Amino acid sequence: MLILSGKKALHKQIRDIRPLEKQIDEYIESKKGYKTVFCYYDMPNKLRIKPVKKKAKSIRSYVMKVEKKMGTIDFLLLLGGDDVIPFFRLDNPCDDGDEAVLSDNPYASRDDNFIIPERVCARIPDNQSVEFMKKQLTKANPSQKKAFGLTAKIWKRASENVYRPIGDPKKLKTSPPITSDKFRKAWLQKKDFLYFNVHGSKISANWYGQQGAEYPVAMQPANIKDASGIVASEACYGAYIIGKSQDDAMSLRFLDQDRVLGFCGSTTISYGPSAPPSSESDLLVKYFFEYLQQGMTSGESLKNAKLDFARKALRRHGFLDDDDQKTLLQFVLYGDPTIRVQDNVMRS
Repeated sequence: MLILSGKKALHKQIRDIRPLEKQIDEYIESKKGYKTVFCYYDMPNKLRIKPVKKKAKSIRSYVMKVEKKMGTIDFLLLLGGDDVIPFFRLDNPCDDGDEAVLSDNPYASRDDNFIIPERVCARIPDNQSVEFMKKQLTKANPSQKKAFGLTAKIWKRASENVYRPIGDPKKLKTSPPITSDKFRKAWLQKKDFLYFNVHGSKISANWYGQQGAEYPVAMQPANIKDASGIVASEACYGAYIIGKSQDDAMSLRFLDQDRVLGFCGSTTISYGPSAPPSSESDLLVKYFFEYLQQGMTSGESLKNAKLDFARKALRRHGFLDDDDQKTLLQFVLYGDPTIRVQDNVMRS
């Protein structure tokens, strides 16, 4: 496993980096089953690789050079947000409102086909807080054997199909009637899995439901308290964190919880069907949950979900259409990629 960051940029975001460096040392010591190296891409290192500037392509090239020195990198953990390790800005294959797709896929790829990941890649955002970053390296599996899900009512049938691997579809909440003022914080507590198929916005911190032309506020950051488990969200911009904090980004608010183990979501406008069969973001998240249930780590689960997603799309159509390509590029994982849910039997 390679843990990578930029010392100058990270210092600018969180100021005193020494407590984080100490936590990283303890994290590496705790990961007995992983051969782990920690590097700053902008500093001299024991591997004698020339430092590079804070540019996505240069940092990716740096990762490739580290791999040549230390052997195959199966897990890559990026420390810092876009101001520390930039997201790639990739061409948007879809004709929608996104100028580019923010993606970590190129960091997970060894060739120029960025759509299919070849290594696990996850990111711990800095949130301009050393304590926030340290927290992500010390989390443990709650093993509660329970799940919670919330969907926009218009997508209820499609969401039930995604939720089935982790809980009883009949207990999936819908918005409406659920709104932020009716939302119970206890729903998010003592869970292993949290699933959301709702509307999101690049500007607003809220997530929204839908019934016809009605779009009620289904959730807001204040609804999240003492949440636990691994979060997967299909919301548009659910993983968008540029210029955000835990006060105006649901992903960072979730990660700020002591027992939330990770967050999987989309950095841009995402797509999904209104009814089964599962496709696009529905299918990717469904596969993600299935692999977690099999006992794989969160990082392995997302990587394998993307591989299975691509295989199924190729079987269906013989190619990856524009929506498929965007789905594979836009979904990212925040948090420790070695986290796993140990128990396979769930109850909702």
